[in-house]
Amino acid sequence: MSGLPPDDVLADYLAQELHPDPNRAQGVLNVLTALRQGRQERWDVTGETWSVELNRARASIHSEVAIPGRSQDLPLEEFEAAIRSWLEFMELSRAH
Repeated sequence: MSGLPPDDVLADYLAQELHPDPNRAQGVLNVLTALRQGRQERWDVTGETWSVELNRARASIHSEVAIPGRSQDLPLEEFEAAIRSWLEFMELSRAH
């Protein structure tokens, strides 16, 4: 899976870090809920190929091993919508 720049970073993050484990996507959604409710100020995680930094306003995705310097910043709501869509996609794929 790959999108067009700049969304290729988000698409690659979803495909490489969250696929095929729905539990990973659900875990990120749980963190987003904690951020939104003020139970957590920020969340940083380094994955296998991508790192993600989340705060109450923004999500920043950075390449760890792919092309150095590949990154994308987006509003937290947009990042959450992408994670929810990805989770729905994975659940539909598993159902068929």
